[in-house]
Amino acid sequence: MFYKKDFATKKNKTLTFRFNKFDEFKDEDDGKLEINQTKSCYNYTFNSGALVNGYGFEQLALPTSNSKQHTTFNLVATDVLKVWSAPMYEAYSQQDKYYVFYLNEDKQINFFNVSEDKFPYETTLVFQQVPNAAVFRINSDNDTMFFASPADQTKGLNNLGTQTYENIPKFISGCWYGPYLFLLTIGDNNKLKYSKKRIDIWNNDNVLDVDLPDIRGDMTALVALKDYLYLFTKFGITRLSLYSTSQEVAQTNIFHSNSYIFPQSIARCGESIIFYTDDGIYRLKGSGVEKLEHAAIKNIVHNFNHDCSGVCFCDKYYFACKYDFGDGDQVGCESGDYVNNAMLILDLNSNEFDIVRGIDIKQLFTIQTQDVSKLCAIFRGEKKGYMGQLCHDGKFFGQSMQKRWDSCKTDFGYAGKDKCITQIVVQPHTQGTIIISSENQTQKIEVSDKDVSQRFRVRVFGKVFSLSFTSQQDSFVSCPEFKVQVFS
Repeated sequence: MFYKKDFATKKNKTLTFRFNKFDEFKDEDDGKLEINQTKSCYNYTFNSGALVNGYGFEQLALPTSNSKQHTTFNLVATDVLKVWSAPMYEAYSQQDKYYVFYLNEDKQINFFNVSEDKFPYETTLVFQQVPNAAVFRINSDNDTMFFASPADQTKGLNNLGTQTYENIPKFISGCWYGPYLFLLTIGDNNKLKYSKKRIDIWNNDNVLDVDLPDIRGDMTALVALKDYLYLFTKFGITRLSLYSTSQEVAQTNIFHSNSYIFPQSIARCGESIIFYTDDGIYRLKGSGVEKLEHAAIKNIVHNFNHDCSGVCFCDKYYFACKYDFGDGDQVGCESGDYVNNAMLILDLNSNEFDIVRGIDIKQLFTIQTQDVSKLCAIFRGEKKGYMGQLCHDGKFFGQSMQKRWDSCKTDFGYAGKDKCITQIVVQPHTQGTIIISSENQTQKIEVSDKDVSQRFRVRVFGKVFSLSFTSQQDSFVSCPEFKVQVFS
């Protein structure tokens, strides 16, 4: 909100507005708006009420085995194509360890142990196509990371080495549910298969018949959540409930969409599952599916998001995508070739929203151990051989990103009246550029960091106005105040 005071004169009114806080995203089509509400904001965050540096990424740093000090490391890759992170139990040491596996430019699997000294290990696993992967326990003994692609037979990797498994079908997605391991098979023979825990005696004849309407398309992903197994198809979701160790399974088709459900957007978030379709972002909880409505979501470029990526972290949904900012500017990666140019951050509890602009994120993933909890990413462009971790300094690997906050348009409650903004006062340590616009004029004010309030005289005439705050460096903007004359 902002505070308004009226000072009457003989010829006009002088209004004084003071931002109490920078407020949430609003759709300008919604009707009555206030000037402290934003129609567009990127690389700032304003959840505290002030405009401060937003999210960014820096090189991934993890603790060594003998120290809590975090250190960075270099990967054995000039391009990281895909990443999988997972806890894995090792029988010989009777310990749970946490590994990050990644595919380099030669489609070779490398990995490192998160909880030990950081040194990337090369493997002999090389694939013709980018594989799918999942962790399963083999022989009730060691956890194994399994990889499979349409062009490659299923292969496994654990502390005992690598092995090819001719009896395990090539899979898209897999998870444990009840006493069974369920897998979705690849290609024209797209089926839901299951097996008992001993993968070495996998029985390919165990096929679960799921009654799916043809309009739902092929099966694409499996997510086990509480008492149910959720089966995602291209255009729908079916909830499965296992009654016994026989093939008796109850199923309910709980969602159908005319828009494609992107498997790489599906993320488990506590007791919910978040996913994206060409129609928007949805939340599945129990047997209900709701669309998450937000003014900032509508500018996702729906026809060009087949390379999106979504994960949940600390009750927020992070979604890398292509986004239309509609301003013609070129921020960060937008000055060259790019696939994704934004990351949306949606707080699932408060519905607060932030946007990172100018980073081409290839994939988002998380690292979650007893000592480490981080949201991470791999990228396209000049940082394609790095893994990054989320930071809050508004920088991309040390380089400050262009930041901007645009207010909604307002007539200050005096529709059709001629007005003039005459003065702006900013609080100590404010810095950046303030842009005042009307249908007739635009004026820019450069504000440098000072430890006292600063007052600027301006003259911008018009009937409808908007304000913008922008900066290329570290920035802080709190409680600006401005005066508006309304002419009678």
